[in-house]
Amino acid sequence: MKAVIAIDSFKGCLSSAEAAAAVAEGLAGHDCVVLPVSDGGEGFASVLTAALGGQTVDARVHDPLGREIDAEYGLIGDTAVIESAAASGLTLMSPDELDPLRASSRGTGELIADAISRGARDIYVGFGGTGTNDGGKGMLEAVEAVRSLWPKCRFTGLCDVSAPFCGPEGATAVYGPQKGVKPKQIALLDDRLRALAEQYRPIRGRYVLTKPGSGAAGGMAGALWAVLGGELKPGADAVLDILRFEQHLEGASLVITGEGRIDAQTLQGKLPAVVARRARAFSPTLRVIALTGRNELGICNDLTITGMQTSLESLFDNVIQITPPKTAPGRALDPAFARARLVDAASTLNRLWSGTL
Repeated sequence: MKAVIAIDSFKGCLSSAEAAAAVAEGLAGHDCVVLPVSDGGEGFASVLTAALGGQTVDARVHDPLGREIDAEYGLIGDTAVIESAAASGLTLMSPDELDPLRASSRGTGELIADAISRGARDIYVGFGGTGTNDGGKGMLEAVEAVRSLWPKCRFTGLCDVSAPFCGPEGATAVYGPQKGVKPKQIALLDDRLRALAEQYRPIRGRYVLTKPGSGAAGGMAGALWAVLGGELKPGADAVLDILRFEQHLEGASLVITGEGRIDAQTLQGKLPAVVARRARAFSPTLRVIALTGRNELGICNDLTITGMQTSLESLFDNVIQITPPKTAPGRALDPAFARARLVDAASTLNRLWSGTL
């Protein structure tokens, strides 16, 4: 049996390559194609840099709370591959440090500026997995240092979600809570983004308020589109195109995908849903299984989530939660534990298909 493993990173725990390797170990004896993947969030730069044969570059930047850190991005000739999570990531802060009123996207801008100063002119930025909600304000302030070179650059944002800049489906309302936004702060932060949309509008005549994908990375994607004149693309599809995903599906009977958490956001451009959709389009007979550390849809009963769950069921033959119920968060995020659970889940699937279980 040929299996294609295209599983996203388990945020703050395992990279895409590590998670895929664990699944391949559990499927020992089968022809496994391991494809490290990303939808623009954590791991985006390393996935594409490796796939395109580039080099990794280190830069000294600031994290969301202004602390100096070293962050990496990729260079392939005059092309830079940057991920916002490397400098502005949610995992760079502990849960008790989350401060959406203060957190800045400055570090991502510093990575962009560093790449431009090194000669990069084609700038790809993966937007996702950040702990910021500043509408890209900090990013733009940092990129101001190379403003004279903007006209020579082409900016492309690869977004992990299709959310707009503001509103009930936007950056703050949907993704703010995981970054520490309290219910009483949602209106305040959304108003800040609306004000930024008005400030950005005269620069290039682009009104970012409802632009699909502009809400990715706390609105950083919207700033790149409205102010830097960049193009926004769905990250998962763009990465799968670069990796020539469909070519790897030839002769396969199984696709395994997944991520750290399957929830209502999965259908907003997250990688597992895109992998499943494209696999189904390639061949309706392909079995598609998602492995996840946490399946939140299994405990949601309101109509909106129920509808999304039905959609998920049309994409996946099965969604398997690898973490036992009531596992402590610290334990669940332990890389060794998560890796062992992935190997075990894949081994169980292996035995089922081999008829020994």
